[in-house]
Amino acid sequence: MGALTHLKQRVNSLSELTEHEWEDFACRWKPLSVKKGDYIIRIGQVEHYFYFVHEGVLRAFMINQGVDISIGFTYTGDFSGAYDSFLAQQPTDWSIQATTDASLLRISYADLMDMFDRYKSVERWGRIFNANVLIGIGKRQVEVRSFSAEERFDRLFQQSPHIFQLVSQKHLASYLGMTPETFSRMRKQCMEKS
Repeated sequence: MGALTHLKQRVNSLSELTEHEWEDFACRWKPLSVKKGDYIIRIGQVEHYFYFVHEGVLRAFMINQGVDISIGFTYTGDFSGAYDSFLAQQPTDWSIQATTDASLLRISYADLMDMFDRYKSVERWGRIFNANVLIGIGKRQVEVRSFSAEERFDRLFQQSPHIFQLVSQKHLASYLGMTPETFSRMRKQCMEKS
């Protein structure tokens, strides 16, 4: 499946666009290929694009007192970007880096805002997408603040088992707020149960 067809499926799953709306929207998205290790954005830069990951894996992370902390992952079929920086057009406090070679589509801030103004269906897509992001952030806050390490591991394993094949143990351990050794032990116990 081509990248634009993939994007169309994801957009239409949230808000159906007419063929005319889709053609205008689709021509604004530009392809971007990145290699493993390439940065999409770095701390201190302003995010000028919103991304769709056609293939590959991206990792969002920050550096706190010299420690690399994974804050999220985006993989095939998901949207990505430093959303706070993109929406506010202010410098970001975190970076996004490809953890695999990746095929992306991206749309500029100006083009996406124009599409929101032109088409109710695109604005609806953006509203539903942003609502889903806020719901995810809220759930993540609850996990980080009130779940034990074991509960965070189990929840991730239940909700996103495929991520264990896509992302390194080091980065998953960081995301879950545990040492790589603890993560490895929990993963082994989980596999023994299966």
